[in-house]
Amino acid sequence: MRGDRSWLAGPLGARLVGGLIAAAGLALLVAGLLALSGGDGDGTPPGAAPESPSAGAPSPTASGPSSPAQPKATRSATPTSPGRTTASPRPAPLRPPLTVLNNSTIRGLGERVAAEAERRGWRVPQVGNFAGRLSVTTVYYTPGNAAEERAARELANQFPQIQQVLPRYEGLPPTPAGIVLVVTRDWS
Repeated sequence: MRGDRSWLAGPLGARLVGGLIAAAGLALLVAGLLALSGGDGDGTPPGAAPESPSAGAPSPTASGPSSPAQPKATRSATPTSPGRTTASPRPAPLRPPLTVLNNSTIRGLGERVAAEAERRGWRVPQVGNFAGRLSVTTVYYTPGNAAEERAARELANQFPQIQQVLPRYEGLPPTPAGIVLVVTRDWS
């Protein structure tokens, strides 16, 4: 009795079921790729922080020493398939760590300055005191280290209280690698 047999058990039914499974797999693949690429159309990867102003640009209130203007971060188009491009953000430049040393008799000044620097995106692994005497707030960088010198100048642009940007010298206490900010009582 061939009439009792289901049409799905035959070769036509097997092809139809196989085609449906392949279509479902393709749909899942497309959905997965959209989820991985962000799928919201703005080109920002999922979980990425919103784009911020360039780290090299001084803050609107900064009136410290001037430095050459840094170009604003841009997005470059990367082709993914004919006729379609996706924006890929440039990674933010890494800043060297910042050590803050208090060179005043103002209790807690170093911690206060370190907290403000952290709010502006600086990593501060150490806060301490400086026993010598400086007349003005100064940031120091390792001589010959262009990245640290740029970071020191950027910090001076963000904080107008910084009056000098100088290479490190032997009189500084041992500190972690990076730039060193010695704050004096003129910090307000």
